[in-house]
Amino acid sequence: MSKDLVEYMDYDFRSRFGRPSVFFPIRARVCDDLISAWVRRQTQSVPVVISLGEGLDTQFWRLAEGPLRWFSVDLPESIGVRKQWLPDHDWVEYVSCSALDSAWMEAIPANTRPFIVASGLLMYFEPDQVRTLLTQVSERWPGGEVFFDAITPWASRKSLAGWKVTPHYTAPPMPWGITVDELPAFIERIPGLEPVSVRHYGEVFPRRTRLYHWLGKIGPVRRKFAGSLAHARIVD
Repeated sequence: MSKDLVEYMDYDFRSRFGRPSVFFPIRARVCDDLISAWVRRQTQSVPVVISLGEGLDTQFWRLAEGPLRWFSVDLPESIGVRKQWLPDHDWVEYVSCSALDSAWMEAIPANTRPFIVASGLLMYFEPDQVRTLLTQVSERWPGGEVFFDAITPWASRKSLAGWKVTPHYTAPPMPWGITVDELPAFIERIPGLEPVSVRHYGEVFPRRTRLYHWLGKIGPVRRKFAGSLAHARIVD
């Protein structure tokens, strides 16, 4: 579906954003696998997934093999684009709201244990906003799980200085950056949240990222360049 979207849209993605990166499908695959495993464990009720700021992500259609309630939380403009380009589905519900506005939480059924996805999102928030959002989530949904990714402080500073990814595209400011080495302790400081796994991209599929994998073994290099993939559990 993602490939079809790129072909259907009259938009020069490569010229604007540059060559496709292997890191995006790696992030998608890691999150897909985590949700699939989590869904299989939900035997007492229909699984609930909350996807924050998913834009045109087609993750739902990769995972919708059985009963599933999928809440897509995003800004009204983004949901409008999503409705324009992606098909409707009875299992998908849209919530027009910023992820930073706790009002979206009222749309989720009470007494549920959701899997919450924040792929490619938290780096665009201020550090205090990230902590507040994760704290609210952990207070509200004991027994749930969370997936998110993070960039490094170096990448954050570069974006704040005006990172020209291509001659036609400057990356948006990304105020929150943290190293893969610091991220487990950061998660543990969120009340009720505990890390299950924190990995950098080169650790996940090393054969796909050989150079990145080996450079990730060098501490200073890892801390400067290695983005993180985090899976956390909310204590029940």
